[in-house]
Amino acid sequence: MDKKSIAEVFRNFGLSDYESRTYSALLFIGPSKVSDISKESKVPQSKIYEVLEKLMAKQLVEVYGIRPKEFRAIPPNVAFKNVLAEKEKQMTELRENIGMLTDVLKQNKQDEVLDGIWTTKENGWKSFINKVCDMISRSNKYIYVVTRDFSWSYRLGQLIKSSFKRGVEIRMISIREIDSSVYQRAKWMHDHGAKIKVFNANVHPRIINSDGREIILRLDSNPTKRDSFYFTSIWSKDASLVKVIDTYLKGLWDIAKPVNFRK
Repeated sequence: MDKKSIAEVFRNFGLSDYESRTYSALLFIGPSKVSDISKESKVPQSKIYEVLEKLMAKQLVEVYGIRPKEFRAIPPNVAFKNVLAEKEKQMTELRENIGMLTDVLKQNKQDEVLDGIWTTKENGWKSFINKVCDMISRSNKYIYVVTRDFSWSYRLGQLIKSSFKRGVEIRMISIREIDSSVYQRAKWMHDHGAKIKVFNANVHPRIINSDGREIILRLDSNPTKRDSFYFTSIWSKDASLVKVIDTYLKGLWDIAKPVNFRK
């Protein structure tokens, strides 16, 4: 792998462009002075100190020597061990929360509001997609979407375009590779402002998160079936539940793989 490819890997772990380039440069050149790091990474001298401070705060870089002060990169297998452990912890917590929600739903009727949580069980996705559209129309800052099929409706398409125009950041995570069956819909989303990544998962709920204020989950009885089937939808503005899923989705986005639609 060349330096550019390595830097891209680190960006997938949540590092900024400058942080990725600086960390990659230090891995290549070893312990170095600030001027050499700036030159190798092509990060401006006026920014390099700030970037190094951020990398030290993330325990990816440490000071080596005193005079002259030099910096060195912590090896990736050590530096990112804690990062991966935290992501795995977040995924475990989400699975546990989904399991508890599923147990609660089994004890209740088809369409109810339980302690601020709206649920419905249906055959077909009309109610679900309408709820998603309502959430997108209320968004102000960001939207996270975990999807498999990039389901599309006219209203959803119009809301995607209008959200992007008013400055809402749309991040979509596909739980499978973008193949010919979904490419055109995914490409349309991308061309109209959505950022798209892939995180392969055989079993994963569909999730939409609007501004970290409200979420909706779709729990499929058969997650691989494409024809009409029953599934349960859960919507909530409960602060604790939304916080868990908001944190999880941000972590999932960091480790998901970017999609190149220019190929």
